[in-house]
Amino acid sequence: MMKPLLKNQWKIITNTLQTQSLKNYISYVIAFGFVAFFLFLICRGIWEISDAITQPVLSGILSYGFLMIIGFILLLGLPQVFKHLYSATDLNLLFTLPIPTQYIFWMKYFQSFIGIPFFTFVFCLIPLIMYGIVVEAHFLYYPVAFIVLLAFTIIGLSLAYLFNLILIQIIPASKANEFMTMMSVLSGLFVYLLLMLPNWMNNQSMNELLLSGLPLFPDWFPVNWGSEAIIHASHGSIHLLLPTLMLLLLTVICMVLSTSLVEKGFRTGWIRLNEGSSQKKKIKKRQTSHPLSHPVIAVGIKEWYAIKRDMREWLAFMPMLFFMIFPLIGFLNGDAKLNDIRVFNEVSWPIAQGAILFLHAILNGTLAASSIGREGSSAWILRVLPLPGKYIAIGKLWISWLTPFVLLTFFEIIVGVILGWTFFQFITGIVIKAVISIGISSIGLWLGTTGAKYNPENPQARLKFGTSIILMVLSYVYIFFALIPYVILIIPAETASIAAEVSHDISGFFGAIIGIVATLLAWKASSPFIVGILCIIVMLIISSGVAIIFTMVSARRMDRGIEIDFVNGTKAISGRRTPSKRLY
Repeated sequence: MMKPLLKNQWKIITNTLQTQSLKNYISYVIAFGFVAFFLFLICRGIWEISDAITQPVLSGILSYGFLMIIGFILLLGLPQVFKHLYSATDLNLLFTLPIPTQYIFWMKYFQSFIGIPFFTFVFCLIPLIMYGIVVEAHFLYYPVAFIVLLAFTIIGLSLAYLFNLILIQIIPASKANEFMTMMSVLSGLFVYLLLMLPNWMNNQSMNELLLSGLPLFPDWFPVNWGSEAIIHASHGSIHLLLPTLMLLLLTVICMVLSTSLVEKGFRTGWIRLNEGSSQKKKIKKRQTSHPLSHPVIAVGIKEWYAIKRDMREWLAFMPMLFFMIFPLIGFLNGDAKLNDIRVFNEVSWPIAQGAILFLHAILNGTLAASSIGREGSSAWILRVLPLPGKYIAIGKLWISWLTPFVLLTFFEIIVGVILGWTFFQFITGIVIKAVISIGISSIGLWLGTTGAKYNPENPQARLKFGTSIILMVLSYVYIFFALIPYVILIIPAETASIAAEVSHDISGFFGAIIGIVATLLAWKASSPFIVGILCIIVMLIISSGVAIIFTMVSARRMDRGIEIDFVNGTKAISGRRTPSKRLY
């Protein structure tokens, strides 16, 4: 029975790949190109520094690398596992067939492995093979590296399944949306604690431990078994057997634990979740009259209510948790003295501005693009609204821009108070980021009208894969050009000589850009007021121009009719219209 299930699942995967549109194939090629380029850089670095990597240093790198593999699979794999266990549409049919639940579970396990765990396995295997070729390792190195890496990948996937199967028995069925949000938050917290473990177990920082060759973990820690097995295999030593067997035993234990909860966690959990929606009580609210708002305000408020009522929508803000809050907690718990850092606010302020703009690039575009896919099955309402497309576009734009801006500004104020920024630095940073981030939101809104996707079970995935790749690229290209006048404003004029020296050392496009920055900084040293005004004007032209152009293009697409792809393959098309045939 297991063989037909796996064969059918493989056919589904191959048919899905064969029926992709040309745009998705192009996006896959671009994504694989980025990954291949990144792998090339890693392999090139291994080739150049392999002689300097001693055995203790290699042991520490491998141990922490295996820990990162488990953390990465848990962080990104938990939502995928939940989707396969409880939200897959084929479960309605599979549970009615005379198929043991264990077989269905293992089929879903294989399906989950093909996604993020398999990508992680292949991505990490290539540098390991490259290292073995460079150092001319023993032939046993390659099969042992394959087995060890596969074992840690399976351990991470088994832990993801185990967490889902345990928590589904604790959370009430009526709180399914909150369950998914809590899973993502807990997984992020667990991964953070996991990666910070070496710092807490030792008096030195992790970088110092790695460079000195000191062990990051005790000998009994499982990630050390993997590193010992690979190092012994590289020399052809028989001592590789014990750590390899212990690691395989741990892998089997994790798989057995995840399967021990199949009946209660998988089948019963799926039944509870599907019955929970029908048991919700309808609460009648007293009708009250509200004054009519401007259409732009009303559309924005409608979007805010849609975000607020579903906690899963807030998963879009998870990057802020990992890139800002956790590093801040680690910094405050570190050895650095806060009073010493507060003195150098001229250094901490521009670094923080760049980090916050990086988060704006992630959050603003994603939230604005999701506002189109969020319409879902109610997209037909856009046909009958007596509103022009520009009102709808602007309404979605301002709330998609304001929500992350308020959250990030609140966090920036906390960080600024801790680091002792001046009032002028506060105001300058907030105003400039407000201007630049509106352009990112407009780009996301436009891409939302071209590649929207609706999945009621996965509201944080509102864009097609190809469109999300294009959004990421366009956001960072826009920030790169918008940051040129911004950099001139925040960097002291005294650094002009340093920028000129760097521009001579770097050739090509980036060398030319740094040369332009060095010239502008030299002008700023002689006429700071005039250069500052010109930078502000250029930045306003870039950001406002991008915002106006992409918002108007989005409005025109809404006038013609937007198309939203549903996860089950059907499409909700809001139709096409001319001004004489449609009301809005």
